[in-house]
Amino acid sequence: MGLRIDAFGLSDAGCVREVNEDNCLCLDLSKDGVRPDPSFFLLAVADGIGGHAGGSVASALAVQTLRENIRPGDGFDPKARLTDSFLKANRLIYDQAVREPLLAGMGTTMTAAIVEGERIAAANVGDSRLYLLRDGDLSQVTEDHSWAAEQRRRSLLSESDIQRSPFRSMITRSLGYLEDVEVDTFALSAGAGDVLMFCTDGLHGLVPGKKIARILKKHPEPKAACFALIEAAKNAGGDDNITVVVARFEEIKNGQTIRLSDTVRLPPAREKC
Repeated sequence: MGLRIDAFGLSDAGCVREVNEDNCLCLDLSKDGVRPDPSFFLLAVADGIGGHAGGSVASALAVQTLRENIRPGDGFDPKARLTDSFLKANRLIYDQAVREPLLAGMGTTMTAAIVEGERIAAANVGDSRLYLLRDGDLSQVTEDHSWAAEQRRRSLLSESDIQRSPFRSMITRSLGYLEDVEVDTFALSAGAGDVLMFCTDGLHGLVPGKKIARILKKHPEPKAACFALIEAAKNAGGDDNITVVVARFEEIKNGQTIRLSDTVRLPPAREKC
C-alpha cells in the first residue's frame, strides 16, 4: 500500500488587473525517469511585487530557480534544498533589480513544497499560503509575513483597526527585496484523502477559509477544484491576480495503476470577467 498524488495548478489575472504577476509550478518530477518511485512532486505559487514588469520578472525567476535546483536523488534533504533554492532566488532577483533601474524594488512571495509519497517538506516567504484539508477541516500550514498577520499574532490591534490601516496589505518579507532573507520551513506527513492547497492572496484575501474548504470538498478532482476556487475569487471581486495549486493524496490499492498528473505551469490567461 502507498499513496498516489493527483495535482493541478492554475493562474488567472483576475477581473481588474491586466497583467498577471503570479506564477506557479505543478511538476511531476518522477516522469523524468530519475527514480522508480512515481510520487515526487514540486509544487509552488509565487506572487510578484513591484509593478507590471518587476513583479512578473521576480515571480518567474523564483519558480524557475526552484525548477532548476530541485531534482530527486540519493541523500536528498528536501527542507535544506528548498531553503537553498529560496536563497538563490532571493539573490538572483536582488541582483537583477540592482542592475536594471526599471526593476528596482521588485520582489515576490513564494510558497513551495516537495512531496515524496506521504512526506511533505514546505518553505515559505511572504503571504502566499499552504493549507491542508484533512477529515473535512482546513488548516493553514504556513504563517504570513505581513504587517496585518504580525498585528494579529501580537494581538496589538482589533481586526477593524487592521482593516482600516493603510499598512494592511504591506508584506514584511519577500524574495529579492533585500540581499538576505529568512526562509520558514515545515515538515508534515500526508494520509489518504488529504488535500494540499497553495494559493496567493488573490484567493485567500477574498474567499474565507470555510468557503475554500467547502469548494475543496465539493470538487475532489484537483483541476475542477482549481477552476472553482478561481471562480469564487472572481465572483468576490477578483481585484488581484489569483493562483492556486491543489494536490490530493489517494491510497494505492493492490493492482491499481498509478495515474501520473499533468505538469502545469502558467497556463494561458483566461478571459477576464
